Amino acid sequence: MDRRAIAATGLVAGLLSGLAVVSVPAGATGVPAPAPLPRPIYQTVADNLHNPRQLDFSRTGALYVAEAGQGGRGPCLVGGEGTTVCYGRTGSVTRVAHGRQRRVVTGLASLANQGTGVAALGPAGIVAVGRHTLVISLGFGTNPGKRRQLPKVGRTELADLISVDLGTGRRTLVGDLGRHESQANPVGRPDSNPTGVAGDGKRGYLVTDSGGNTLVRARRGAVHGVAAFQNRTYHGTTYQSVPTDVARGPDGAWYVSELTGAPYTQGVARIWRVVPGHRPRVWASGLTNVTSLAWSGHRLYAVQISDTGIPDFVGSLLRVRPDASGKADHTVATDLPAPYGVAIRRSAAFVSIGAIDPSGGSVIKIPLG
Repeated sequence: MDRRAIAATGLVAGLLSGLAVVSVPAGATGVPAPAPLPRPIYQTVADNLHNPRQLDFSRTGALYVAEAGQGGRGPCLVGGEGTTVCYGRTGSVTRVAHGRQRRVVTGLASLANQGTGVAALGPAGIVAVGRHTLVISLGFGTNPGKRRQLPKVGRTELADLISVDLGTGRRTLVGDLGRHESQANPVGRPDSNPTGVAGDGKRGYLVTDSGGNTLVRARRGAVHGVAAFQNRTYHGTTYQSVPTDVARGPDGAWYVSELTGAPYTQGVARIWRVVPGHRPRVWASGLTNVTSLAWSGHRLYAVQISDTGIPDFVGSLLRVRPDASGKADHTVATDLPAPYGVAIRRSAAFVSIGAIDPSGGSVIKIPLG
C-alpha cells in the first residue's frame, strides 16, 4: 500500500493499517483528536469495551464482541503510518447473555499508539462456532515481516485467524494471513490487516484483509486468495479499495464492504458482490467508509463509521437495497459515535460504537421496526 492508503488501514484502528487521524496525539501532525460525542439514545447492552469491533451471535443467543485492546508497554515498533505503536496482551472478547457481560477471552495480542491505547489493532472479526468455539481475526496493519520484532504471542496471533476453545482456552491457528500476503501480495506493497470474518461450513472461513486489499479463504492453516480489490481512479483521485467485512447473501454470493483509502471522500465507498471463480462486481455504491455488513432475510444492513468522511467519526446504520443507480435507500440510525460492527437478531440490530475508544466503547441495540 502507498502512504495515503496506509492511513486508512489502521483504524479505525482495527481496520486498516492504523487510521492516521486517530493514531497520533492531538496536534502531533496538525490533526485534532476526535471530540467526545454524545451517546445515541438506544439501549446499551454492553459498555466499557476496549476499541470494540465486529460482533456475532451464537446459536444460543449469546452475543460476542471482539475488542482490539489497548496495546501495552512494548516492545514498540514503527506502525504503518510511521508512528510508534506498542505491543501488549490486552485484546479480548466480551460475551453478553441474560443481561450480563463478561470477558471470556483475554490476553490476546494487541498493538496501539504508544501511551494512549488509541487506534488499536488486535481482535477484529469474530464468528461463534457451536457452543464453545470462537474464530477470531487479529489485525496488524503493516508489513507482516515486522512481526519478528514481537514476542511469541504477537508473532503467532497478529495478522492471523485463530480459533479459541472457550472450555480449555486452547488457541489454534486457522490461517496465517500475514504469511499469505507476504508471498502473494496481489495489490501494492506487503501489508496485512485481517478484519471481517464469515464462516463457510466445511470450506473454512472467508476473511477480508484490509491491508492487502483482498478476500481470502482460511482453513486448517492454509490460506488461499478469493478476490483482490484493485485501486481505482474516481474524479481524478486514486483510491485504494480497503475491504472491511464479508457476509453471505441469500443468493449464496459473498458481499464485501469497502472503507476506501485516503482521502476517505464522502460517497465513494461501495459494496462488492463476489462469487468465487468470477470477478467481483460492484453491487451498491454512493456509500462512505463502510466497516460492517449483516443480512436479515433479503435485507442488507451496513455500518458507516463516518457519514461525511474520516476524520469525522460520526456514522450511521443503513439498509442497503440498490436501485438503478446502485445507491443505498434507507437510513436506520444516524449520529452514532464511531460505529463499527453490526449483528442482527430477530427485529433488532446490535452495533458497536466508540470503536476508537480504548476504554469507553459500547454495544447498542437498535430496533429495526
